[in-house]
Amino acid sequence: MSKKKKTCPYEEVTGKIDTIDEKLLETIKELKRLSERMEESPDVCPDVEESDKALQDALDNYFINDLLKQKPVGDA
Repeated sequence: MSKKKKTCPYEEVTGKIDTIDEKLLETIKELKRLSERMEESPDVCPDVEESDKALQDALDNYFINDLLKQKPVGDA
């Protein structure tokens, strides 16, 4: 018994090619953005910078929520 090869419809192939093209364009844009960012501040790692911002936001939210839970002191 021989196995039959699946035929690949034209639309399926062009759909995959379109998806690849979109991903390539996204990658090109991301590389340009990263290149510009590195030219602006080459000594600062983008991941570290974003990590610091995320940590600061988390701490801010934590302390704000903690303050909201406390009862007012005095004649507030």
